Amino acid sequence: MKPLLLKTLVVGCLMGLVAVGYAQNEKKKGGKKKGNDPTAALLKKVDSASLGEELTAKVKKVIETHAPKLREAQAKVNESLTAEQRAARQEAQKAAKAAGKKGQEAAAEVMAAMKLSDDQKKAYEDAQKGLRDATQAMNREIAALLTPEQRRELGVGGGKKKNQ
Repeated sequence: MKPLLLKTLVVGCLMGLVAVGYAQNEKKKGGKKKGNDPTAALLKKVDSASLGEELTAKVKKVIETHAPKLREAQAKVNESLTAEQRAARQEAQKAAKAAGKKGQEAAAEVMAAMKLSDDQKKAYEDAQKGLRDATQAMNREIAALLTPEQRRELGVGGGKKKNQ
């Protein structure tokens, strides 16, 4: 049960990073806007990790394969919210992180801050599930290529140290 919990936690953290990255990307004005890339942070980690050329290429190929699905899923999440709700989500995430809150406690605060209608809540939760599923599929495929130490370094696939 603990490995499943750890994987879920890792996916949640990655989703948080994706959301923060997207919000920061929306703030940029002028210049060439690259759009929403939920894989950017992971690609940076892969580039800085000590995986070797061949393994780095394999991992990047997996990320590139899953990137369109992740971008589409992230777009659905963002489309389910108004600009004000996205801003409220971002602020609530920052506040929860600053307060040291994690998991369900932080998620509950974020949901409350967004003030979603019942229809929006269902659409948002469905979109989040799609994003979570796409992220988990990518992470499973990447984790299959890596050793536990490499998984920890990249933060994918349950490479966390187990309690003994």
